Amino acid sequence: MRSGILLALLLASAAGAQNVRIIRFAESTPFQMGSVTSRRILHPDLGARNLTLNFSVTRRGAEFAQHSHDESSDTILMLKGEADLRQGDSRRRFRTGECVFLPAGQIHGTVTTGPGDNIMISFQTPPDRKLYAGARDSSKPGAAPPSGAITPGAVKYLRFDQRNGEFVNPAMGSKHASASHWRLKRSRTFQSEAGAGAERFVFVWRGEVEVTLGGEVHTAGERDTAFVTYPGVLSVRALSDEAVVIHVQAPPGVSR
Repeated sequence: MRSGILLALLLASAAGAQNVRIIRFAESTPFQMGSVTSRRILHPDLGARNLTLNFSVTRRGAEFAQHSHDESSDTILMLKGEADLRQGDSRRRFRTGECVFLPAGQIHGTVTTGPGDNIMISFQTPPDRKLYAGARDSSKPGAAPPSGAITPGAVKYLRFDQRNGEFVNPAMGSKHASASHWRLKRSRTFQSEAGAGAERFVFVWRGEVEVTLGGEVHTAGERDTAFVTYPGVLSVRALSDEAVVIHVQAPPGVSR
């Protein structure tokens, strides 16, 4: 695999391609589902083929309409606050530091239950273009009920913030991506390695980090995202006293 990675990096360098793109939060664009306006951070219009990243700030009672993804798994992380995952008439709460993993085809939506601002991110792998076009919004007048399944035990509720490392991977049922959480003190690093065709992102929730790949060095601050489309060893180093980041790779890979 390393010879293939080296060749891809050499070709990218010769073409003057950028290995890492920093997406500032101000560049994100809104989309509506139910009573929730979310922000598209990473999506197919930016060239993403394997994964997406969305960001939502909601208030108590806001409902992200029930829907399903035909071919995409969905992972929802609660960064601050609490919400109920709704499937039909059933609801189950998840709180700060917890996430929900949903295999493709599972009906789901969220109802915010926490006070003040409640903040979630989600990523779908692979991208679901119908979500951004509004075709998944079952709350629209005249819209059909969401199609899909509600399978007991299919949805996984996970704690992601209590350790450094992976919380989503093939071992727990994720076919398309792996995800890890990292809380780094100043100058501490983590690395991930990917082959040709993989995509990665690093979302900065707290602090500031330096992102290095293939001789490129970039800086990303709070709510910024590093989008990586080239293979090789990616290194992420904390520049602030503490940095908290979410790293996602599709197809699944190794971070350490």
